Amino acid sequence: MLLNGISQDIESAVSMLQTTQKVIIVTHVNADPDALASACAMYKIVQSLNAHSNVRVLIPEGVNQEGKKIYELCRDLGVRIVVVKKFSDLEEIEEKQLDLCIIVDAASFEQLRPVKDYIKQKCEHILILDHHHFQDFRELNTIPKTVCIGNETHYSSTSEITFLFLEKVLGRIDLESLKKITTILLAGVLSDTKRFQRIAKNTFHMVANMIKYGADYETALKMVVVERPLASRIARIKCVLRHRGFKIRIKGKDVYIAISNVGAFESDCATFLITLGYDIVFVLTEDEKLKAIRLVYRGREDVIKQLDVDIYTNFVQKLIEVFGGGGGGHKAAGGAVLRIYDFKSAITQLLKAMDSVSEIGVVEIVEEKV
Repeated sequence: MLLNGISQDIESAVSMLQTTQKVIIVTHVNADPDALASACAMYKIVQSLNAHSNVRVLIPEGVNQEGKKIYELCRDLGVRIVVVKKFSDLEEIEEKQLDLCIIVDAASFEQLRPVKDYIKQKCEHILILDHHHFQDFRELNTIPKTVCIGNETHYSSTSEITFLFLEKVLGRIDLESLKKITTILLAGVLSDTKRFQRIAKNTFHMVANMIKYGADYETALKMVVVERPLASRIARIKCVLRHRGFKIRIKGKDVYIAISNVGAFESDCATFLITLGYDIVFVLTEDEKLKAIRLVYRGREDVIKQLDVDIYTNFVQKLIEVFGGGGGGHKAAGGAVLRIYDFKSAITQLLKAMDSVSEIGVVEIVEEKV
């Protein structure tokens, strides 16, 4: 189902949650505040609907820097969390089969590594909660699914969609827990909207209701304000030193694009290159475990909107068609996994995709170094 701001659309999903016994909630890899807040809130929502349910949250590959304070609060709330870095980490889950797997804030099945096979093997039904513009769950086509996807013009975060579920169980959760749950959901919204720089039609309405039910704005803000580690700063320096700059033209306007590669902190790198002045940025990373290329993209919101550019469709999807893999995200931010372990081939195809939409070809920006 596609949520269009009408809370009645989730009634069937809530009914399903009332009858499920064995439930897993899973986030995308390196869970951010929106993913983690949504997962923890759904944990408490499922428990409130069925006190006998056996629920766990799976976090593939860990929590990112912004999400660590929320992670601790989730623990304080009694949320059972399993961090999955390898398949053997799932051994503590004894259930041979799961009634329901809830996937939160993931735009594609590729983002669930290393729990992909576990989900395919164990889940009898899947509930997907997400707000991204592009999703790719084709690998799950053989499993019954209930899809609650909020159009990003209506919902700027998965935390907002999760709050719709929370509103259905307000009378089942004690006030102290409700305050903590709404506060972490507010933190999820603050993180995904970049402190309300990128909002949707329902965002402020949802935030107002979160505060009405006890969310503490100051506490939520402190949760997502973190000091960047030294490794992040080093990654940004390497990102700048390694990057190549290009110019293309779309609808008569020059568009400046950066391509770079780092070993970690891809999102920090991409955001940093945007602040330097680029309109679109692609950052690639070799993933040794997957023997694949991870790609993160970012774009300036004003340019994307003005030119009606769709980074995922115009560029990323073309790479997936060539190499395989999957991805998803928004028009101006997202990522993908490419089933190739060769930077040069990936960049060559990316340049071809850039050339296919440019009115002047692809012009590399080259300056002499000091």
